[in-house]
Amino acid sequence: MEDEGFEHLALIRRWVAGETVNNTVGIKIIGGPFDGRTKIVLLDEDGLPPAVIRASGGSAGPSRHAYEAVRSTDARAGWIYAYTGPEPAAES
Repeated sequence: MEDEGFEHLALIRRWVAGETVNNTVGIKIIGGPFDGRTKIVLLDEDGLPPAVIRASGGSAGPSRHAYEAVRSTDARAGWIYAYTGPEPAAES
């Protein structure tokens, strides 16, 4: 059981470092309230990450924020998520 936990943590470290493992990779978030965090995403059959991700909660509060996948030669994963701004509040 202990070896499984170690292997799982090692896999997460590889993803966070920008290495693609099992068609999954960690992509850095740039800008906005989640700046500097890493989003672990599953790549599609063409090796592309989801075009847009949304984040909410935590220290950013209840509002939702959008990030767009952008190619980056500076990032090991080859992609970053760039902040595109807050999403409008949903009407009740």
